[in-house]
Amino acid sequence: MTRKAHIQIDIDAKLANDFAAAVTSAQTSEAEVLREMVEDYVERQKVDSGYRQFLEAKVARGREDVAAGAVVTADNTEQMFAERREMALKASRS
Repeated sequence: MTRKAHIQIDIDAKLANDFAAAVTSAQTSEAEVLREMVEDYVERQKVDSGYRQFLEAKVARGREDVAAGAVVTADNTEQMFAERREMALKASRS
């Protein structure tokens, strides 16, 4: 059996009235809308958390590369890609 919980929130009276009117207009209930919002929020947090962990790991690897001197300067990168662009242009003309 699923355990149910109740959440109580305090909001501005005008917002509460506008919300009640909106859910009535949508022919749904306040509880259903709030339940969907909570579910969406929880799912977004899971995705955000996963992305945050991915990004933190990527930054950590980058910092380790910098500390080890395993980096390519912007000038070297530009030179490498200038050579690649030139090769691609020559190949497209052939």
